[in-house]
Amino acid sequence: MKYLVSKFPCTIVGRESRRLCENVKYGLKNVDDHFYMIFGDNGELPICINFDSPQNSNAQRGVLQFDYLSDNYTILFPQKVLPTSVNFLKVQNKEIIITLSQELSIFVDSENLIKKSVSKLEFSHSETRADYCLLYFEGVRNFVVILKGKELCCADYYDEINIGDDEIYFMKRLKDSLNHGKVYLIKDKKFDSYLIYLDEEDMHLCSQLVMVVFLDALVAGNFEYCNQMLAEDIHQEDAKSIQKFFPEFDDYQAIDSYNVALLRKNTLAGIFEFKIADNKIENIIER
Repeated sequence: MKYLVSKFPCTIVGRESRRLCENVKYGLKNVDDHFYMIFGDNGELPICINFDSPQNSNAQRGVLQFDYLSDNYTILFPQKVLPTSVNFLKVQNKEIIITLSQELSIFVDSENLIKKSVSKLEFSHSETRADYCLLYFEGVRNFVVILKGKELCCADYYDEINIGDDEIYFMKRLKDSLNHGKVYLIKDKKFDSYLIYLDEEDMHLCSQLVMVVFLDALVAGNFEYCNQMLAEDIHQEDAKSIQKFFPEFDDYQAIDSYNVALLRKNTLAGIFEFKIADNKIENIIER
């Protein structure tokens, strides 16, 4: 069986057209040696793809195809061409250069501190608080960078900001199954970050959700919650060591309730199978 997942809302056009919702797994039937066009809803670059020729499609940016067991999976990632902007700042006796396009790069005294893929952003302004320099960016979702000299403390989107005389808080909604929020703050001249839960409802897990909830907690950095989901035989003395179970990844695509493809910068980082019983993870096997 062939499956298609798009990480952005789009329309697939072939002999007929069909709208695709983002992050929904579609089964492909009756596809032959034929090219299809993918058009994004928000200005993404179009993709031309032949589901019977993965070696040709996989060479394109924004297309990942892989086989698992007897199935073939295609994942589409948004690709945009954004205008480039450059800003020069002098802050705390340091020269800061900000370049923006599909990526955000920041140089402090010629040293590159960050190179990160971002959505469309525009540099807004900067401010200093104690030893910290804050760089603000505006877009559909606002973004903040916090620097302390040449140390990068934070570079992330935020949804809420709370400012006091001697403190400032940024909160990002992770929009995951546990409804995590990530807080970044400067208080009493010190930087900190931590996770919060944005609702207090208890989650009643079924076995089909265990893997997804575990991975959401792992991506968020909630290692103690991950550890609670492990069976006694694989429970970790140091919850952070759970990271060593997996290669580095920044996203994932569930194949089903017990198998998952881990993604790193839009490429396949690995495929893992979860063994689950009584809503506890008994084993995690790399495939």
